[in-house]
Order: sequence, then C-alpha cells, then structure tokens
Amino acid sequence: MNKRILAAALLCILAVIAVLVSCSSGAERQIRKQLDTLEELVSFESEEGNISSLTKAKRLGSLFTEDVVINLGMSGIKMTRVLGREQVQQAAMAARSQATSLRTSLHDITVEIASDKQSAQVVATGRATIAGEPQPIVQDFIFEFEETEDGWLIGKVQQNEALR
Repeated sequence: MNKRILAAALLCILAVIAVLVSCSSGAERQIRKQLDTLEELVSFESEEGNISSLTKAKRLGSLFTEDVVINLGMSGIKMTRVLGREQVQQAAMAARSQATSLRTSLHDITVEIASDKQSAQVVATGRATIAGEPQPIVQDFIFEFEETEDGWLIGKVQQNEALR
C-alpha cells in the first residue's frame, strides 16, 4: 500500500477521533469526572484507616450541593432520604462502619445538559459489591447536577423508577 494513502487514512481516523472528543462538551467532561470521583470516594477497603475514611467522607460531601436531596429505595431497605451535604458525610461514615469493604461503579452513563447550561440530568446504573454478600446490588439512578461557583455539583439523586 502506498505510504501516502496510509498516512491519509491515519489522519482521517485521527480527525474523527478529535471531532468525537471535542463534541463531548466541557460540562459533560466535568460531570463525568465528578461521577468518577463519586465512585472512588464511596468505595472503600477493609484496611482503610479512620483518618482516611473521614477524609474521603468530607471529600464526598464536596461533590454535593449544600441542600442535596437523596431518595433511595433499595431492595430490602425502607426508603432512605438524605437531606444536605452534612448528612451525606454522616451516611458515608455509617456505611463504612457497617461493612468491611465496598466497591462501587457506575455504568451506562447518559449525560443531558439542559438548554440553560446551568443544570444537567444523568441516568446511570450503579453496581455495589459488599464484602461477604453473594450478589452485587445493581440499581438505576437519576442524578441532577447544578452548575455552581464550585463547579458541577449533585443536587438530587433518586432511583430511576422507569427502568425497574
């Protein structure tokens, strides 16, 4: 094959990749980064110390607005409602005292930025593996993000009932 044709083909492939990357808005990248951080901070291992747990819980709270509302109804658990950033931090610490380890991940993430560019809705499937439990917990969520002076923060989290 001619080297020029090969070079042109590679340039076309690189151009397509560049267009796909640039089409992902800055807001969407920031939101996805927040979700990656959320996964990291909710997860913990058995050997994690108290200071590390406290630091992660505080950092976790910083991903949420001051007046965040979280409504979750997990199988076998009554409706859990968390109001405010401080309660998010307390809930994180309580969860760490109830399990030896927790591994979380988000999948099938869809980000939709509102036309006003000040809010966004994220639909995602969460998966949590708790040490000692035979099966992971899989749950569909809707996150509502708000753009604030501190960046994109989570203002509301709820179960996605439409997918149940």
